[in-house]
Amino acid sequence: MIKRFALLVALLCAGAFPLLAVEGPGEYTFTGASWKTTWREKATLPADVVAVTPTCLYSKAEKTVYLLTELTGVGQGYETEFILLGPLSDRAYEGLAMAWDPPSVVSRAVEALGVKPGVAADPLRGLAMAQGERFTISVCRLADDPKKYLPLSDLITDECSTSAQNLLGRGFPFVGGTDYDDLMPASIIAAYTEKASTFGLPYHAEKGAAYGLFRAKTAEKEGAPAVFALKWQTLPDGRPRVHHDEICVTAQDLVAPDALLERLKQHCDDPRDIFLNVRFDDSLTLKAAKPMAKLIMTLEASGGFTLAPPKGDYLPLRAFSPNEAWRDRSSRPFQPWEVEFEKGEKDAPAKATLCQILEDWTVEGNDPALTRKCYPGVTPETIVNVMNQVDVNNGKIYVAFFYCPETVTIGELIPYARALAKVCPTQWVFLNPSDAAEAPTLAPAQP
Repeated sequence: MIKRFALLVALLCAGAFPLLAVEGPGEYTFTGASWKTTWREKATLPADVVAVTPTCLYSKAEKTVYLLTELTGVGQGYETEFILLGPLSDRAYEGLAMAWDPPSVVSRAVEALGVKPGVAADPLRGLAMAQGERFTISVCRLADDPKKYLPLSDLITDECSTSAQNLLGRGFPFVGGTDYDDLMPASIIAAYTEKASTFGLPYHAEKGAAYGLFRAKTAEKEGAPAVFALKWQTLPDGRPRVHHDEICVTAQDLVAPDALLERLKQHCDDPRDIFLNVRFDDSLTLKAAKPMAKLIMTLEASGGFTLAPPKGDYLPLRAFSPNEAWRDRSSRPFQPWEVEFEKGEKDAPAKATLCQILEDWTVEGNDPALTRKCYPGVTPETIVNVMNQVDVNNGKIYVAFFYCPETVTIGELIPYARALAKVCPTQWVFLNPSDAAEAPTLAPAQP
């Protein structure tokens, strides 16, 4: 065996066998370099186009960016996690097309139209969708019909968007950015929520959840030249696409909700992308706040507007709709911090107890033994310090559950939510006892 191996090495070194170049899973080699010098004459382009590079043009008259690309040849019915990728991307195997120009050049061309960069989605910070001016996509197959631009909906299916969201019809928000060129996936247009992408999605779509919801409608030839036209969908009177508004829900709004509902209806009918910051007046009880939170989130789900991250580390409305199954600690996929509130008598403030759920995996079986340690009397000023002292997970527990009587007010809860906003940005509010039974109790150990 050793002699055979030595002989093989010698033959390879002598060049007796050709060494094979193994490509990476997404490495893409452009094949149509000749189109770079001829595409402008063959494609149907406006007379006022300005070149950013030989393969990237923009027209202010048409409010459109034109890009020379190559179709990757993804098969009919295959997943397309990316609509368009930069030339250095390693994800060609799951993209519809590769641009000759990197994302930063595309951003320059879009900005040359007069479009300001938007804001990328950042779900971990509460920003579920990208904010920016909308662009629709059309594609011209240069080798087949250089005069015909097809809507993107002719090339891919969209089973992710609702009819109200209508991604392919209403367009992708422009985020911009100059540092995505060699940062994988080097995305120009992604079909899931990808923070490092020139264009984002107008809703939240995690990579795993969106996988398979965008698929190729046609079988394209690998390396076929195509022009991507990215058209800015401006609004009448030059209004910006993104609009921010704030609403404070008061006790009077719950008694006489017509004015509030009319304001929400106007947002639902507005063609702009409305980012709505909603908060509740401190005097409202959690029992009163929760149904209104549910109503507003239902309107959001219909595509009327988007709930923006609350300002000042305020509790988001989504916190009022936890998964009630999480009350059962033994069936949770994780163990968060728990904060239990006890309503004081008359005007006395609610008292809070910090609870830590410890998992012991040394016991027999597939599930850990759970022990609860409780630290009563915590305040908004002390709760983080207590957490730091007793933490056994090096700060990796970033979720907090609040268990509250219905009569606890927003003003009593919010100081704790704000105090925990950085260490536990994910927070859920469970109401006791009417929403469900009290959370199961473990025998508390002494601190």
